[in-house]
Amino acid sequence: MTKIIMSTDRPNKSQLELHKARKEFEYYLNRLGAAFEVCEGSWEGDREQSYMISLVNGVGFTKLKRLAFDRYNQDAVLRVSSYGGAELFNNDDTRLKVGKFEQVASIPDNQCYTQSFKTGNIYATI
Repeated sequence: MTKIIMSTDRPNKSQLELHKARKEFEYYLNRLGAAFEVCEGSWEGDREQSYMISLVNGVGFTKLKRLAFDRYNQDAVLRVSSYGGAELFNNDDTRLKVGKFEQVASIPDNQCYTQSFKTGNIYATI
């Protein structure tokens, strides 16, 4: 199962704007029928709420990527293949293979991570 890790947060948004964007995105994911977990993540040293979304056979990836870039002004989204290989898709249409996305024992120093609010599991690229 393919996963996409993305956020709707931006550092310049107010708490009200963050809340509105998150609720709007969760509504969209529910309408899409996508399974997702709300997470805490770190991007370039800043903590933010993010989403770990499960996609069957990668269906919906392109739509979610476009939504992340066009609606939520995101810099990048992380795509994790069913075997765990991770690739960062940037909003300038570049891509970067970043290794494997795996569960780790603790939040890594100076590295992006994702932690599920539901399970407490922490994930990072290795």
